[in-house]
Amino acid sequence: MVGYTDEARVSHEVSIRMPLAHDPDIVAGVLGESPIPVTDEFPVQSPWITIDGRIHRPTSDYLRQHCARRPNLATARRIAGHLAAWLDYLCNQCGIYPFDDARDPVFVATEDHFANYYRSRQYQPGPLEVTSESWRHAASAIRRLYEYCQRVYQIPPPFQIVGVVLRSGARAATIASYRPRRRRTGSAGTPLTPEFAELLVMGALRVDLRGRQDLYKGADRDAAIISLALATGMRRNTLANFTTYELPPSNSLPFTTTPIASRITKGDAGGDALTFCHRLPAVHDYIAGSRKDAIARHRYQPAGPLTIESGIQKSVSFVDPSTGEHITRLWDDVDATVRLRLTHKDGTSPVLLLNENTGAPLSHSSFQHPVDASANFVRQRIEPRFPEPLRLHDLRHTSAVHLIVRRVASDATAGGIRRIA
Repeated sequence: MVGYTDEARVSHEVSIRMPLAHDPDIVAGVLGESPIPVTDEFPVQSPWITIDGRIHRPTSDYLRQHCARRPNLATARRIAGHLAAWLDYLCNQCGIYPFDDARDPVFVATEDHFANYYRSRQYQPGPLEVTSESWRHAASAIRRLYEYCQRVYQIPPPFQIVGVVLRSGARAATIASYRPRRRRTGSAGTPLTPEFAELLVMGALRVDLRGRQDLYKGADRDAAIISLALATGMRRNTLANFTTYELPPSNSLPFTTTPIASRITKGDAGGDALTFCHRLPAVHDYIAGSRKDAIARHRYQPAGPLTIESGIQKSVSFVDPSTGEHITRLWDDVDATVRLRLTHKDGTSPVLLLNENTGAPLSHSSFQHPVDASANFVRQRIEPRFPEPLRLHDLRHTSAVHLIVRRVASDATAGGIRRIA
C-alpha cells in the first residue's frame, strides 16, 4: 500500500470549496482595467475539493464535468461531500499520502480499502456510520467518479460495476456487492401522537406556526405521501405503485376503505384497508394541483409502454402497441412492472405519486426523503421535540395505533363506531 508508517502519519485537511458569482466590477478593481468579458458558458460554476489547501484534481475535474452537464450546485455540493468523505478516509484512515501524480489516493485505492470503508459506513457504530439511504447516494457518487477516472485516466475502479434493470425498465449501473445495509428492525416502529402527525403534514407543506409557507415545488406531493400513509398504513412499495384510479373519493364519514392490490403489497396480502377519510382531501388536492402541473410539463415515456384505454377503481383496460393486444385486468392482478409501463394517451402515468421534475413515478428509494425533510422542518421551525429518527414505516404503525385508539374510544360510547363507506 502506498502510504507511510503510523509514526510518520499526519492529518490532512480535506475541504470543499464553493464557487463565487462572477462580478466584473470586483475583477476590474483588482486588475486595474476592464476584464475580458465572461460568457454564461464559461467558467462552469462547480464546487471543488482541496487537500491541505491544494486542489485535488481528479475529484474537482469530475465535479466540473458534472456541473457542465447538470448545473445544479445543490446536487453538486452533495456529491462533493460524498467524494470528500471518501478522499478523507483514504488519506487519514488508510494512510495514503496525497501525491499529485499517479500515486493519487483515488488512483491507488484497492477493493480492500473500499470494503473497509463500506463496513465503517454501514456496520461499525461511530462517526463514519450513515443511514442506508446516505450510503446509497455515497456509493453512487463514488461509482460515477471512478467511471470518469476510467475514461480520462484509464484507472480501473476498486470494485466491480454491474448493469441493472430498474423497475421502470430503464438500464443503469451500480457497484456489485456493497449494498445499503438492511436494518433488522422487524416490525418495530414508533407511532406518532395525533399532534405530531398533524405537525408532520404541516412540515410536508413547509408551513410554520405563523402560517408562513416556504416555496417548495414538491410540498403538495410530500403532504400527499404522508397523508395517504397515515390514512391507510400503506407500505412503501404499495405507495410507490398505487394509482389514481384506486384512490377512494373524499366523503364526510370518519372511515372508508381503500383497495390494496395483492400484487404490489408484501406477501400478496391485498384487501380493503380501513382508511381515515379526513386524510384524503390532501391527496385529492395534490391530484388537482401540483400533480396536474407536473404532468402538463412532462410526457412520460417508459420502456415498452402500454396504452390505457379505460380504467375504474376495480380494473383497467389497456393495449400493447407492440402486439396490438387488448387486455383487461383487475388492478388486484396488475403488478409493479406493468403499472410502471402503463401510460395514458396524453403521455401521463396513472401512478399517483410522481417526481415533480420529470412527471415519472416517484422511485421506490425516494419515499424516505419527504419524511426526513418534513420531520426536519418540524424540528427546526415548529416543534424541537419532534421524534427522531422517523421512518416512513413508522407512519404505518401510527395509522394502526390511531385506528385502535379510535375503536376503543368508539366502543366506550353508546353509539359505537359509525358504519364505514
